[in-house]
Amino acid sequence: MELEFKRSALKQLKYYKKKNPIAYKLIREKLEEILNNPEDSNYKKVKKYPKYKRARKGNYRICFRVDNNCIYIGRIEDRSKVYQ
Repeated sequence: MELEFKRSALKQLKYYKKKNPIAYKLIREKLEEILNNPEDSNYKKVKKYPKYKRARKGNYRICFRVDNNCIYIGRIEDRSKVYQ
């Protein structure tokens, strides 16, 4: 499987890498978990977007969908902002 990022998600990841390295580390760990097991039952569906699932890591959420042999990362945000 391969990861593909939406431009805004990649921008947010780069922001965390530069401004908040602890959050970046948490998000990277979760991305590796998603890559290893994208169909885990712990990932819940996003109500507004039924094709997307969400993964939690601390106060951060990663919204993604699995298509064929690719995982599309749609959003990476703090939990207070991700669903707006």
